Amino acid sequence: MPQPKAILFDLDGTLVDSVPLWIKANLRALAPLGVVMDAERFLTDFYHAGLHYEGILEQCGADPQENEHFYHDRDNRFASLLREHVQWTGGAQKTLQRCAALGPLGMMTGSRRRFVDAMDERLHLSSLFATIVTRDDTGTKMKPDPYGLLLLAERIGIAPTACMYVGDQHVDVQAAKRAHMSACLLTTKETPEGATVGADFVIDKIEDLMEILGY
Repeated sequence: MPQPKAILFDLDGTLVDSVPLWIKANLRALAPLGVVMDAERFLTDFYHAGLHYEGILEQCGADPQENEHFYHDRDNRFASLLREHVQWTGGAQKTLQRCAALGPLGMMTGSRRRFVDAMDERLHLSSLFATIVTRDDTGTKMKPDPYGLLLLAERIGIAPTACMYVGDQHVDVQAAKRAHMSACLLTTKETPEGATVGADFVIDKIEDLMEILGY
């Protein structure tokens, strides 16, 4: 497989260790509504199921009248946690700096722009990317829909077939393949079983990406 002209990245779980903070924000916002569960159940039943923003209260059987308050509270909690605690995953920052020397970098994330901005305040990650596509750009066309990746490639100005997408979830692999990109799966503690199906490359550490790229 030829070397990609552009390397594109997922954000949460791939570059930053934000998934535990997301789960914490949800659980803390659910508790006043009488919904109590552990982090592992939320990860498997909600996060892996793609219930990132909407549908959480309905799945919990909570009063839908609480929707507006719950989501507002949850999002405020998450943004605050990110500003105070979010960290790079492993060697992500150094790997991005090395990849930036090879060609343009892009990010496509299911997170909202306000959350990316909150992470940026702490980590200054946006300085490493030519273009960032967020949930605000894709609307309801969430991964595995390829829309966000195709939009990202268009904005960078490189054909999708010349791009590689790196992510930690099965929807990342599926979105990349539907966009006709090569797919690299980073396995983490939040990666579900079976996520490697369809991936062109599988790595256990973000630093291993450089070996795939021949460096």
